[in-house]
Amino acid sequence: MSEQTPVEAPEQPQATQAPTPAEAFGGKEPAPADPPTPEPAPTGEPAEPAVDYRALYEKAQAEARTLADAVKTADAEAAGLKDRLAHLEVSVIRQQEAARVNLPADLAARLQGETPEEIAADARTLAALVAPKPVTGKGGLDPDAPAEHDPEAITRRIRAVSF
Repeated sequence: MSEQTPVEAPEQPQATQAPTPAEAFGGKEPAPADPPTPEPAPTGEPAEPAVDYRALYEKAQAEARTLADAVKTADAEAAGLKDRLAHLEVSVIRQQEAARVNLPADLAARLQGETPEEIAADARTLAALVAPKPVTGKGGLDPDAPAEHDPEAITRRIRAVSF
């Protein structure tokens, strides 16, 4: 018999072991993955309709435009009310200054100025122009006669007429 030489089996590559998770992540354990959520089993009920996000977006945009318009309208109204308030404040100051310097109420509206100081100065000027003038004459019975301020001259004139 012949000697048979053992036939060597071809070398098979050795199975390399996969690295452990600790080795793969540098000594750190990987974070556990969330378990997959199971799909609900069909129960015969209709599935919820899909949400129309475009319609919701357009609705929100329309509401935003409406609110922006309302803000603009409110701002314009507030500006008008502020102007009216300023006008009324000036009117009250005019009435107070007219009463303080004894001007008739009809002339209070004619006072000029925007600040209380300007209105007060104008009220004093107008009061000086419309103040009643004294009705007394310049002297004696004749209001157009020149006034005499010299007592001796007055005495001589009186003696000349009387005696």
